[in-house]
Amino acid sequence: MKKPRATSFFFNLYLLNLLALHSAAQQAVPSDTVIYRQLEKASLKAYVFRPRGNGGPYPAILLFHGGAWRLGDASWMFGRAREFADKGMVAFAIDYRLANNGLTPIEGVDDACAAFIWVRRHAKVFNIDTKKVAGYGVSAGGHLVACAATLPYVNGKKVSEEARPNVILLYCAALNMAHDKYFESVMQNSGDPAKYSPAGYISGKLPPTLIIDGAQDSITLASDAIAFHDLAIKAGARCYIHIYPGVGHLLTRNLKVQYKDFDSNPVFVADAQKWEDDFLQKQGYYK
Repeated sequence: MKKPRATSFFFNLYLLNLLALHSAAQQAVPSDTVIYRQLEKASLKAYVFRPRGNGGPYPAILLFHGGAWRLGDASWMFGRAREFADKGMVAFAIDYRLANNGLTPIEGVDDACAAFIWVRRHAKVFNIDTKKVAGYGVSAGGHLVACAATLPYVNGKKVSEEARPNVILLYCAALNMAHDKYFESVMQNSGDPAKYSPAGYISGKLPPTLIIDGAQDSITLASDAIAFHDLAIKAGARCYIHIYPGVGHLLTRNLKVQYKDFDSNPVFVADAQKWEDDFLQKQGYYK
């Protein structure tokens, strides 16, 4: 995952442009806000979007925002969460600990696993089918979802089946961290980056997976996405990939500087969402 030098200047620009990109998403209003994990120094929240009408049990989907592990919040996923809820899922936009003030992506991965456990243990509250819990991640958020699906251990603890998504949707996700210089920097010598690289743990147990990326993505490389897909198919897993030509990270048309000034191709974004909806329908998540 190649990124510019990790200075506050670059990250402020990245944040401002992501905020602009996701401004429409913030207009969606969650049905409920709950604390899914209480830590000594953090109260981590899940923002709930419920289907309209009565019924259930419903499939669930947990959405994790991007932001290079160091930026962002769950509100960036509100718009897509509302759209999933409108199609009959209980959607949760998830906050997680960012890699700042001594924290690393390891804490974010641990939070993602905790979120899947929490949702399943509160299935009756939200009228959820515990066998249909999807994970949706954008960029760094896609890394967290893929880690929850593949890693055997997180922070020295074995990942239980309860902590794993049943299907995963990865949007311009970071998938190969073993030799990623930026990822090494945010890990802050706290562990081996290869142990938090989903590409190193692909097996036939990988849940059904959809990968979306831009062919010219210079942030989360399309070549990594393709390699992940090919390894998954070789292992006997169900993995589908769609790469859009001529666009980069988050399907931006601005190829020169892909960490800011996002200009996502609206036609490709709409088509990607159709791929996601079709994928979920084929997996039995839409009625």
